[in-house]
Amino acid sequence: MASTGTAHSDVIVIGAGLAGLACTADLLRAGLTVRLLEASDAVGGRMRTDTVDGFRLDRGFQVFNTSYPQVKRRFELSTLMLRPFTPGMLLEHGGRRVRLGDPTRRPGPSADLLPGRFASARDLGALALLSTWDLLAPAALLRRGPETTTREALSAAGISDGLVESFFRPFLSGVFLEDSLETSSRFFHLVWRSMLRGSLCLPAGGIGAVPEQLAAALPNGTLRLEAPVLRLEDTGVVLGDGTELSADALVVATGARDARALLPGLGSRAAEAPRRTTTRPRTHHWPNRHSWWTGAAPCSTPPS
Repeated sequence: MASTGTAHSDVIVIGAGLAGLACTADLLRAGLTVRLLEASDAVGGRMRTDTVDGFRLDRGFQVFNTSYPQVKRRFELSTLMLRPFTPGMLLEHGGRRVRLGDPTRRPGPSADLLPGRFASARDLGALALLSTWDLLAPAALLRRGPETTTREALSAAGISDGLVESFFRPFLSGVFLEDSLETSSRFFHLVWRSMLRGSLCLPAGGIGAVPEQLAAALPNGTLRLEAPVLRLEDTGVVLGDGTELSADALVVATGARDARALLPGLGSRAAEAPRRTTTRPRTHHWPNRHSWWTGAAPCSTPPS
């Protein structure tokens, strides 16, 4: 090995996306010494913003929902200078564009919400009842509700297959990253609740401003960029340049592909896990190695 790290840490966190940044902050708050290692040249993981010819370009589809409890707990929203989207959506339906607004926020008339224009009176009534329930019900009650798939939950709510195919499936496919609506009904209700209660925004500086704010709050010396981890060992990690860093425990807070490279047993464990997205966070513990992998795939931690 090229060199050995000079300081021992209680915990090394690998990956400076939102999960790694939040984990590091919580561990520091608990009084532990932590090193946060990131392979790339900036924090954020999938939440990155590039500047090209004076334009800010987010990587991928990004929105910031103000109703998430972690948002309220961890961020200074005023410094992000959030810019809200107009509540609603524009859909292609029957060869024409249909504009669906949120009548609870913009109560002005919307011809496309009249029965028969986009959906039947029965579907609109079922959608209103579903939205009212998710808007007003306590999050804890939604988390404890019967767990089926999202498609089954929509059917049970009286939503027709036609409205599911024309509205819910195209929209939720971009939210859940799966188009069969097999995602947990509990997770769907919590996400739908968050959309009804919060505002979808983007920071003036792009979505990258969100992880950058978390990183700025960490003590100096906690975060190390351009420090790819080559492998895990019982006593710590080995970086790509051969440097060895020691710690009592490791947290792998990367995407699934990088996690599988560091934790070979993860592939078989993930294959045995249910494919349905659930309301349980996915955390794996490897005995005798004192290492954990935590991430959003295949399961996601819901808003509340």
